[in-house]
Amino acid sequence: MGTCAAILLTGCFAGEQGHKESAPGPAGVAVTVVRGDRTYPLSAEITQWEVRPHPQVPERGNAVHYTYRLAMTDTLPETRVELAACAVDSTDVVLLCDTINAYQSPTPLTEVRDAWIGPGSDPDLSRTARVVLLPDQLLDDGRAHDPKDHDGYTPPGLPLPGDRLRTT
Repeated sequence: MGTCAAILLTGCFAGEQGHKESAPGPAGVAVTVVRGDRTYPLSAEITQWEVRPHPQVPERGNAVHYTYRLAMTDTLPETRVELAACAVDSTDVVLLCDTINAYQSPTPLTEVRDAWIGPGSDPDLSRTARVVLLPDQLLDDGRAHDPKDHDGYTPPGLPLPGDRLRTT
């Protein structure tokens, strides 16, 4: 038991060591998707947003309705890409985030979609100053516990309310 404690304290344990969550890249209204130092042939852009009650649950408070454009210039290296879309206040503090997905397509494509962040009364989404995207692929290779197959990419987590984002 003492040996295990000594190994853990010295940082020699091979379990989760080295698989720490990475910091997200700078958020922006328009981003090119990255996975570590690899740039994907996919860009995403917030084209419009507004704060209003969600039509299906108006009694639950305000939500942020936004539209975004995905532009894929080549085949994605993965079947699915997941990005974070966040409502932030005027100081780039996260009010609430959600995820959007892009799926592999055999041909380049551009599409416009809409989505909702919220609803929620805590945090108060009426303080939304803008909606931003994080450039990072949120999905890893799914084999983080397998040192033979894990490619070393550990994506950032979805930002939480109160987190401050770096922005472009």
